[in-house]
Amino acid sequence: MKILLDTGFLFALEVKNDKYHERARELTKELNWDIHEYSTSSLVVNEIYTLMNARTRGNPEAIKNLGHLFWSNDCFFNIIYLDKKEYKEISNVMYKYTSSNKILSFVDASLIFLKDILVCNSIISFDNHFDGIFDRIF
Repeated sequence: MKILLDTGFLFALEVKNDKYHERARELTKELNWDIHEYSTSSLVVNEIYTLMNARTRGNPEAIKNLGHLFWSNDCFFNIIYLDKKEYKEISNVMYKYTSSNKILSFVDASLIFLKDILVCNSIISFDNHFDGIFDRIF
C-alpha cells in the first residue's frame, strides 16, 4: 500500500514542542513501515524548511537538523519532484477542492494530485481538509 505524508506529520516528527510530536512518534511505531511505500511532494520539503525557519526565527541549527529527515540514509520516504506541466495540473486540483469552507494550499493540492498519480488512498496528516478525499491516518 502507498501512503502520502503531509507537512504537519513530518514537521511534528522533528519538533519536540510541536503539539502533534508525541502522536507522530506513536504513528511511527504503529504503522508497518516495511510493507508500505511512503512518499511526499517536493513542495512539502519546501514548506517544512520554511515553517522551521519561521518558527525558530531563523535558527541555523534547526534548519541544519532537518537535513537528516530528507537527505540521510535513514530517510524512510520518497520525495516526488514535480515539473511545470504537473504544476498546472495541481492548480486545477486546487481549484476543484477549494471552497469558502475548505481553503486548500498549493502544497496540499500537490498531495491530492499525487494521490491519483501514485494510486494511493491514505495520507498521514493532522489536517482535516483531506477528509473525504483520502483515508486520513492521524
